[in-house]
Amino acid sequence: MKKILPLLLVAVACTTTYPYRDLDRLVVEGWIDAGGAPVVMVSSPLPASDKQVQAEDLVEHLYYKAYVSVKDENTGEETTLTPRKDSRYFPPFVYTTDQMKGVASHRYSLKVMYGNHVAKAVTRIPEPVPLDRVEVSRSEQSDTMYVVTAYFNDPDGYHRFFAKVEGQDSMYLPSLLSGQMAANRAGAVSVMRGYGLDNRHWKPLYKLGETVHIKFCTVEEDIWAYWDSFDAVSTIATVGFFPITSNPPTNMKGAYGYWAGYGATYATVKVELP
Repeated sequence: MKKILPLLLVAVACTTTYPYRDLDRLVVEGWIDAGGAPVVMVSSPLPASDKQVQAEDLVEHLYYKAYVSVKDENTGEETTLTPRKDSRYFPPFVYTTDQMKGVASHRYSLKVMYGNHVAKAVTRIPEPVPLDRVEVSRSEQSDTMYVVTAYFNDPDGYHRFFAKVEGQDSMYLPSLLSGQMAANRAGAVSVMRGYGLDNRHWKPLYKLGETVHIKFCTVEEDIWAYWDSFDAVSTIATVGFFPITSNPPTNMKGAYGYWAGYGATYATVKVELP
């Protein structure tokens, strides 16, 4: 199964006014985890179309020679990111570095330059919040499907879950509606299967025997708002009589997309009978 970077789903669904290879705006998807290296993807908008999106369509929109840098605003350290092939992502091309690791509570500024176009953003990595536990239960709607539920205690923060099924997903994909459920302060969030562009037959629950890796992120409010909009686009984009007429909110200046600081913690659970 092809692994599609999540931002392109939003770009496909929302960008209806920009023709092919239009340079009026860059599309930037980037993040830095507490303890992790920055990862940035740079492309041009992919216009909405009735045609099924193919892998070659996405590859043709990538920018391979952009200038990308990240600065730790707390220390003044600035690092130029290196373009690399990386099979964990699709398209398999990112800008990253081995010279910088994210630090919780630090602020990081991103700068992307391509031609005469410049995109900038600043984000902060919140302190990670631990998960209390993760549980698996049989779905009430199906005898063959299972629900993964995560528990945590942080009533004042903003959070987002990502999920990766071992052997199926090469990268963490956004768990739909997890941010909304966390915002409701429920303390218990159903971590749905990760959602990417190539999920035409996506189902939210898990099968017996699957191993699920969970990435639980504490985020700033603007990043939460971006993924909240992603949820809305993802859930209605395939419904013909619900047109998508606006782009998601962004903390980027000069680009679509987002630059996110993630206070990330991780958990792994195997879907099995008790």
